Amino acid sequence: MNITQIMTPSNRLLTTTADASLASLREIFAKANFQHVPVIDGTNRLVGIVSVKDYFRELSPIMDSATDPAIGLFMRSRKVHHVMVSPVITITPQHSIKQAAVLLLEHNISCLPVSTDEKHLLGIISWKDIMRAALTKTAATS
Repeated sequence: MNITQIMTPSNRLLTTTADASLASLREIFAKANFQHVPVIDGTNRLVGIVSVKDYFRELSPIMDSATDPAIGLFMRSRKVHHVMVSPVITITPQHSIKQAAVLLLEHNISCLPVSTDEKHLLGIISWKDIMRAALTKTAATS
């Protein structure tokens, strides 16, 4: 089993751009069943990643004290590049699932975008994908 067999391919991912607003990011998180959104440029090149944790960390200081209109203005004016992580730790399809697991543990992260050497997004692999694969493999050998 290799990474491409267990990753979520890019055609099933929702992505955003660095100049998109936090309001648009809220819509993506609401629509998607993902905890991470890759940030790409116009050529499908990965430039960052933003997690639901990053999103809420940005909003948390104003949530208790701001009015709804002020929060709305903040979310429309604040951009994804303010909250995204860049550069991104990535993996290529040639790496093993074990190497992906090691990177997740070493860097204390929960997903890895799968990309070409030129950083073109191919998909994303999470610790849940790895656990699911491990459980499937274990069940098949039991």
